Amino acid sequence: MNFRDVPNLLKFEHHARSHADDAIIMDGYKRIREVISPVSKPSVLDFGEGSSVDSLRESCEAVEKSTRLLWACAAATDNITPRIWDYLPDYESSISYFMELDDLELMAVTKLHRITWEENATVE
Repeated sequence: MNFRDVPNLLKFEHHARSHADDAIIMDGYKRIREVISPVSKPSVLDFGEGSSVDSLRESCEAVEKSTRLLWACAAATDNITPRIWDYLPDYESSISYFMELDDLELMAVTKLHRITWEENATVE
């Protein structure tokens, strides 16, 4: 799997390329790449094959983890509107926060807030 396989990851990739001097963004990019690279591209067309359920599960898990890392990076670089907190969190605390949220809590947070680079990005 790569960044182009998931629209919000592609938007982040574009943002990262234009902010290559930002250590947090580059670390987030590296961490996300490490999560998604070993995973096959998600495909529902192969669903009839035996190992496709495992492949689909792995893809979903990679997208979920990379989404949490993406939000942590956005929070630590002040790219969430409205801000989740009244302060700018440090990066490691932000990662811990998003990784520890259960799925419904993550959905609630992401419903109320937007990542600013996604609003400005154009997907090819």
